[in-house]
Amino acid sequence: MSESYKNILVAVDGSEQAEKAFEEATKIAKRNNAALHVLYVIEEMGNYFGELTMSMGTVMEELRVKEEEEMKKRKDQALDAGVINVFTYVMYGYPKTLIADFSESEEPIDLIVIGRTGLNGFQRMMVGSTTSYVVNHTKANVLVVNHTM
Repeated sequence: MSESYKNILVAVDGSEQAEKAFEEATKIAKRNNAALHVLYVIEEMGNYFGELTMSMGTVMEELRVKEEEEMKKRKDQALDAGVINVFTYVMYGYPKTLIADFSESEEPIDLIVIGRTGLNGFQRMMVGSTTSYVVNHTKANVLVVNHTM
């Protein structure tokens, strides 16, 4: 483990757990004077529904535009909290692999902050949680934010 973190990735999906993870990642980035990378993954529906994806292109693009607007708000929140370098990403694919193998930043991610659970209960039930996958497959340290009400 390094003395301080330089590049922190936080995955968000609109869930309460992800919101708490974002808040925690923002605090850690500020304390460490680190870059904060905020990632939202739009899960490709073709992964579940095959050819139906072709007819959902417009819906997916609308979702992307909505999420890019949301990411701008998150960037502004982090900047207002005192984080100097904030980068946002909206990507298509499998959340767990894109988070665990994140390679969009110029320097490697040394900390991933993620909520214990997210919005996709179906996927958790069928194939295990995104969080578990990330913990077991990434090279970075992982902080799992465990917020319960």
